[in-house]
Amino acid sequence: MELVIISVLILASVVLFAYEFSIKKLIEEVHLPTDIKGRPLSVVFQFKILLGNLGRFLDRLTEKSPIPLEGLKRRILAAGKPMNTSEFVALKLLATITLPLAVFIIFKINPIWLILFLGIGFILPDLWLNNIIKKRRSSVLRDLPHIIDLLNICVTSGLDFMIAVNRVTQEFHPCLLVKELRVMLGETNMGSSRRDALKNLALRIDSPEMLSFVRTLLQADRMGTPIGQVLKMQSEEIRIRRFQKGEEMALKAPIKLLFPLLVFILPVVLIIVGGPIIIQFTRGGLLKF
Repeated sequence: MELVIISVLILASVVLFAYEFSIKKLIEEVHLPTDIKGRPLSVVFQFKILLGNLGRFLDRLTEKSPIPLEGLKRRILAAGKPMNTSEFVALKLLATITLPLAVFIIFKINPIWLILFLGIGFILPDLWLNNIIKKRRSSVLRDLPHIIDLLNICVTSGLDFMIAVNRVTQEFHPCLLVKELRVMLGETNMGSSRRDALKNLALRIDSPEMLSFVRTLLQADRMGTPIGQVLKMQSEEIRIRRFQKGEEMALKAPIKLLFPLLVFILPVVLIIVGGPIIIQFTRGGLLKF
């Protein structure tokens, strides 16, 4: 059984990189570049180049039979697009193959456990991507009510919505939401309609609050509702959601504290309280009260 598992892992590695070593052009692409002075680039940059080359290689393999990756593309866009889809697939393949092999070589564990590390290597990139998306959503939720209030003030004073967005991005402190609003302004300056720019903003953030905000703006634009009134309602609704989320986290806190209390604090208390009693009994003495 152990030989079978090792053979499967080795065979997967060979199949993955067989095409790379059979195509001369691909071999030339994988070499690690240097800067102008001939010094080797950083390890992180070299790893990104390797992922890019492997991603382009996977694109060439799947161009005749493309795999539907719309959900993955949307998640990568919601994470700020740290890499493209092919690079992420290449990262998953590398993590799936190299993690169990590295664990087996370093720790010499039973090969049956390599199946577990195979699954861990497969889901690690997804966990990393989900963590980025969660941080971006939290950042947007923190700044969105304040930006909506500023937009409401600007629109109520007579400014157009896009002009108000431009003014707010100039006055508000630098943050993720301001950066995405500037991207939306750039899209409108390049010729996109306000409707399409707002939809792209909702896709890049991909949070329930932003989706509700964009949907309400589009509906108000279509129905002719005053935008100032809509912005005021949205600000109040988002604040209520944030307050409810805080209450939910506060209610979950005692349950989350239960495990550390039982594992780390309670044994220490028992040692402090029962330690002298146990020592007294082991010495054969009598307890004195």
